[in-house]
Amino acid sequence: MVIVMVIVMVIVIQLLILLLLIIFVVVVIIIIIIIIIIIIIIIIIIIIIIIIIIIIIIIIISIIIIIIIIIIIRIIIIIIINIIIIIIVFVVVVIIIIIIIIIIIIIIIINNNIIIIIIEITLS
Repeated sequence: MVIVMVIVMVIVIQLLILLLLIIFVVVVIIIIIIIIIIIIIIIIIIIIIIIIIIIIIIIIISIIIIIIIIIIIRIIIIIIINIIIIIIVFVVVVIIIIIIIIIIIIIIIINNNIIIIIIEITLS
């Protein structure tokens, strides 16, 4: 009877040890799975942050490029307007000078005619 009890006790102890081993393995596997999930979540968060930073940088660069293009277009428009104004002023000045020269020539011709008429009248 004592031998049977000892054998039963040894078997029960071995079963308990086996159960403890199984529990330990399951706990370790669960911990490893939790760690892997945490690492994956951290990696996903880091990737999302990097993507957001890249998008923000692209938006800022785009805005800067658009502002530079607008400034260049404004400068070109101002230069073109100034050139047109200078050309118009030049043309107007040239026309005025031509008109003045024509008026002076007409006055000289009229004066000469008057002088010639006066001379003819006095001579006749």
